[in-house]
Amino acid sequence: MNIIFWNVKDNIKLVPYLPQLCKENNVDILILSELKNIEPEYVVRRFNESDVKFVNNLSMPGNRTHLFHSLDTQIKKIKDGKYFSAFKLKFNELVIILISLHLPSRLYRNDNEIGYKCVEIKREIELLEEKHNTNNTVVVGDFNLNPFSEHMVSTLGFNATMSKDVAMKIHRIVDGEKYKYFFNPMWTLHGNINNNVMGSFFYHKNPVSFVWNMFDQVIIRPSLIKRFNFNGLTLIDRIGDTTLLDKQGIPNAREFSDHLPLKFEIQ
Repeated sequence: MNIIFWNVKDNIKLVPYLPQLCKENNVDILILSELKNIEPEYVVRRFNESDVKFVNNLSMPGNRTHLFHSLDTQIKKIKDGKYFSAFKLKFNELVIILISLHLPSRLYRNDNEIGYKCVEIKREIELLEEKHNTNNTVVVGDFNLNPFSEHMVSTLGFNATMSKDVAMKIHRIVDGEKYKYFFNPMWTLHGNINNNVMGSFFYHKNPVSFVWNMFDQVIIRPSLIKRFNFNGLTLIDRIGDTTLLDKQGIPNAREFSDHLPLKFEIQ
C-alpha cells in the first residue's frame, strides 16, 4: 500500500499533476494538506479525467488534511480533530489506524506551542488504539517539527525514536509511567547527501538555520516496522519530466509548493 502526503500550499496549478504523480508511484492513498480554496471535488474531477480513479474520503469543512484513495477496501473515518483526522482500514489482514495531521504553522506558533498539540494528539491516538484494539498505527503529515525536535522524541510527545531496536522494546518507563514508542524512519532521509534533496522544506533566513527541514514525516508503531518498505521511503522531486525544484535546487513554491511530496509503503 503506497501512500503519498503533500502539503500543496493552496496552489491550484499543481492539481493537474496529481493523477500522474499517483500513477507513476502506484499510489493507493493520497493525503493533501492546505487545500484551502481548492475544493476536494475539483481534485476528484481531475482524477476522473485521467485513467487514475480516486475518491475523496469524507472531507469536512475545516479539515486540515484531505484523503483520496483508489482502494477497494473501505476506509472509515473514526475521528476528526482540529489538527488531525483518523481513519481505520483493513489491509493484508491488518486493522490499521491511519492518522493524517497538519500541526500549527511555525509562522504563528513556536516549538513549545506546537508541542502542546503533539501531547494532545498522542493521547487521542492512544484512546483510538484502545477503542479499536490495535497498535498498527501510522501517523503522517506536516508536523512543523523536525525529527529531532523535543516533542517528536520526548515521552510526553510522540516518543518517536530513530532506532528500530529501541522501538521494538515497545515502550519505555519514565518516573514509573509507561510510554509507547513510535519509530521514525525519516532520519534516514534528513541530511542524506546521496539524495537530490536533504529535507522536505527549505528555509535559510533565521540566524539559527537548519537549512533543510524535515517537517513532513511518517512515524509508525513498532508492530509495523517489519511491514515498512524502507527502500520505498522517499521525497519526490519530480513528476514525469517536470521537476518540483527551482534552479537553486529547492522546492519551487511559485509553480508547485514549498514542501515536497513524501511517499512510503506498508507491505
